[in-house]
Amino acid sequence: MAIVGDVFGLNAVYDRQVENVENNNFASWPESGIYGYFGGGFAPGLTPANTALIDRIDFSTETTTLPGNNLPAGRFGLAATSSSSYGYFGGGGPPFLATIDRIDFSSETTSAPGNNIPQAKSGLAAVSNDSYGYFGGGYTPTVVSTVERIDFSNETISSPGNNLSEARFYLGGTSSDSYGYYGGGNPQSSESNRIDRIDFSSETTSVPGNNLTQKRFGAAGTSSGSYGYFGGGGVPTTPARVATVDRIDFSSDTTSAPGNNLPEARQQSASISNSLYGYFGGGFTAPGVGGRVTTVDRIDFSNETLSVPSNSLSEGRNALAAVSGGASVARGKGYKTYGYYGGGYKPPVSYESRIERIEFSTETDSIMPSRLIYQHHSCNTVSSNNHGYFVGGSVPNPTFPNQTSKVQRFDFISEIVSELPSQAPFEASSSGTLSNSQYGFVAGGLKGSPIGGGNNTLVIRLDFSSDSMSQPSSNLTESRSVLNGVSDLRNNLGYFGGGYASCRVCRIDLSSETITQNPSPLDKDMSQSRSYQSGDYGYWAGGKYTPNQPPPGARASGSTRKVQFSTGTTQIGSPMWDARYAGGVSQDNYYAWYAAGTAPGFGVRTSNVQRVELSTETYSNPGNPLAINRDTTIGGLSN
Repeated sequence: MAIVGDVFGLNAVYDRQVENVENNNFASWPESGIYGYFGGGFAPGLTPANTALIDRIDFSTETTTLPGNNLPAGRFGLAATSSSSYGYFGGGGPPFLATIDRIDFSSETTSAPGNNIPQAKSGLAAVSNDSYGYFGGGYTPTVVSTVERIDFSNETISSPGNNLSEARFYLGGTSSDSYGYYGGGNPQSSESNRIDRIDFSSETTSVPGNNLTQKRFGAAGTSSGSYGYFGGGGVPTTPARVATVDRIDFSSDTTSAPGNNLPEARQQSASISNSLYGYFGGGFTAPGVGGRVTTVDRIDFSNETLSVPSNSLSEGRNALAAVSGGASVARGKGYKTYGYYGGGYKPPVSYESRIERIEFSTETDSIMPSRLIYQHHSCNTVSSNNHGYFVGGSVPNPTFPNQTSKVQRFDFISEIVSELPSQAPFEASSSGTLSNSQYGFVAGGLKGSPIGGGNNTLVIRLDFSSDSMSQPSSNLTESRSVLNGVSDLRNNLGYFGGGYASCRVCRIDLSSETITQNPSPLDKDMSQSRSYQSGDYGYWAGGKYTPNQPPPGARASGSTRKVQFSTGTTQIGSPMWDARYAGGVSQDNYYAWYAAGTAPGFGVRTSNVQRVELSTETYSNPGNPLAINRDTTIGGLSN
C-alpha cells in the first residue's frame, strides 16, 4: 500500500489548505514527524552556557522530555533542517562553527556525519524540500549572504551558487513545497524586514517584494501547508523584543499580520510543526539568566490562535534550533486529511470507476464528482505528497478481463484524474506496492492478457519527480500475485509480504533498489490482505483461505501479521474487528481505515469501514460505511 477545511478557520481557503497538507516532503513541512527536537542554544543557567541539550516534544501529548542523547558539543546560533530520517544541526558558535551534527529519528542517537558547511558561521537559518536543506546567511564575523546545500541522499555539502540578496544574520526560515523563505535578520547596522525566496526547482534566489510587516532579527519560522509564520524577534526600539507574528501566503507570496501574536515578546526562539500546530520554544526576553525562557507557545493552524501548552523546555535558553521528525509514516486524527478509494468490482458484473473520499476528522464518506478514466479492479496505488497513482489493474473485456499498463494520476489539490502519457513497462494487475518520498514501487502480480498466465517477479519504479516509469535491476525472489508492501521510512527499507501462495517476505533496500529474501517469513500467505504501517511496524490485515469442507470457495480471514522494522522479524498482530479481504486501505499518522472488500460468507461484498488505532493495534467500527459495496482490491490513497 502507498502511504506514502476550514483548516485555518478561513473559509475561502479551506479546501486548498487541507489538500496542500504536505510534507517534509517530508521536508518542506515535516508531517512525517510525531516528535519535535529543540537542540543547543545559549543557557546562562548551565555550565557551560553553550548547551548541547536536546529536548523532545511529543506532538500527540505535547509533553516534553529529555531523550538522553544530546548534541556532541554545546553550541548556540545554529540552524536546523531535516529529511524524513534525520535532523541536521549546522553552524553556530562559539565563536563560529562549520560543524553539522545529525540526529537519527529512528534511534534518537546523535553523530557527526563528517561533512560540514564550507564556512564557519553563526546566526544562520535553514529551509528545505524533499531532497535538500539550505543554510543561508550568518556571520563569520563578517555578515554573509551565502547559501550552502546539504544533499539528504548522501549528506554531501555544496554551494548552489545563488546567494541571498542581502548579507544578514539571525534571520528566520520557513518552507513551502516549492520555495524556501528567509525573513528578517540583522544586516550588521540595523534590522531588516526583507524576505528572500529560493526556488527549489532551480535553486535561484529572488526578492518577491513582500516583506515582513516589521523590521526585526531573531524571528523563528514555522509553516502549515499554505502559510509560513515568522514569530517574535528583536527590534532597535524599546521594548527591544516583540511578540509579532507575520504570515506569508505561499500561493501569492503576500505577507500580513493575522492579528494573533505570541503570548510573550521574545527573540531567538526555535520552531517546529506538525500539520495541526506550530510550536515556538525558548528564546530571550531580557538580559540575565531569567531572561532566557523555557516557554513553548503553540499556534493552531485551524484558527491562527496562540496559546501556551502546559509543558516547557527543561532549561531556559535562546539561539537554539529545532527539527520535526520521529517514529511515524506521515499526518484530523493524524495529519493527513482525506483517504480516497477508487475502482473495484461490484456484482453482478460491474467494474467501478467511482472514487469515494473519507474525511479523517469526521470519518464521513462522500462520492467524488471526478471519476477514474478507466473502470477497473485489482489496481495498484502509490502516492507522492501531491499525487496518487492508480497503476494497471484489470479492465473489462467482452470475453475475459484484460490487464492494463495504463497509469491514472489523481491530483490531491484539484481532485482531478488524468492519464499519464507514459505507461507501465508491463501490464500490472494484483501487484503489491510501497513507496518512499521519491519513488513508488509496484511488484509482482498476474501475467498476461487475458489474465491467466501465472504470477511474475517483475518490479516497476515510478519516479514522482518526472512521472516516468522504469524497471529496477532487482526483482522479487519468487513469483507471486495479490501481495502487498509496507515502507520502513526510517531505515529506507520496504517489505513485500503475503500473496498467492507464499509466506516469504521480500525486503527492498530503497537506496540501492536491491531485493533480498527477509530471513523471517510470515506464518501464512495472507493472500489478498491489505497493508498499512506505523513508525515501528508494517501490517498485513485480512486475506482469504480455502476451506476443505463445503461449500467451496474462498473465505475471509480476520487475522493480521506484522513486521517489526527495527529487527525485520514477523509476528502475529491483533485480530481485525471484521474479517475480509481485497478491500482498500488509507491512513494517517494515528489510524488506518480498511474499507469495503469481501466479507465472511462466500462472495459477499461489503461497504463497511473498520478503523485500526496504530498505537494500540485495536480495531473498531466507526459506523460510517462507503456508499458502494465493492471488492477485488480497490485502490486506497491518502493525501
